[in-house]
Amino acid sequence: MENSKTINPGSVQETLLLPLWGRAVETQKKNPRLIDQKAVSIINDLPYDFVSMAKNIPKITQLSWVARCKYFDKQVTEFLQKRPDGTIVNIGCGFDTTFDRVDNGKVQWFDLDLPDVIDLRKKYIPESERRRTIAKSVLDKSWCSDLGKVDNVMLVIAVLS
Repeated sequence: MENSKTINPGSVQETLLLPLWGRAVETQKKNPRLIDQKAVSIINDLPYDFVSMAKNIPKITQLSWVARCKYFDKQVTEFLQKRPDGTIVNIGCGFDTTFDRVDNGKVQWFDLDLPDVIDLRKKYIPESERRRTIAKSVLDKSWCSDLGKVDNVMLVIAVLS
C-alpha cells in the first residue's frame, strides 16, 4: 500500500521540496545563516530521496533559498513590528515555514496554494487558530472572501529562486 505522504517524482509537489530541503540543510550546518527547525522536522519525516535530489542542486541555489528566506523574514518581521495584529497572506506557500520563524503571537496567517499542495502541506504543517490554509488558486478571486474582515494585510508571494 502506498504511503499517503509519499511524494511522486515528477509531480508538482516535488518542486515544493527544493527550498524546504535548502532551509533544512542550512539549519544543520555548524554556523547556519538561517535556523528552520520545522524544515528539518518535515525533511526527516518525508518519504523522499533527498540524497539523490541534492546531487543535482548547486550550492549557490541552496544559498539563494536561504537568502530569500532571510529577506522575507526581515520584511514580515518589520511589518509585524509596526502592525502586531496584522494579517499575512502567503501566496503560493508550498512548504514555506516563515510563520514558524516570525510568529509574534498575534499575527493572523493565511497560507494560500492549490488544493493538492494544501492537502500535502496539512500532513506536515497543521493549521491553528492563527494559521490557516486556503486551498485555491490565486487566480480564483474568491480566496479574498476566505480571509474574512481583516486590516493591515501583507501579501507574501512565493518565488522559487
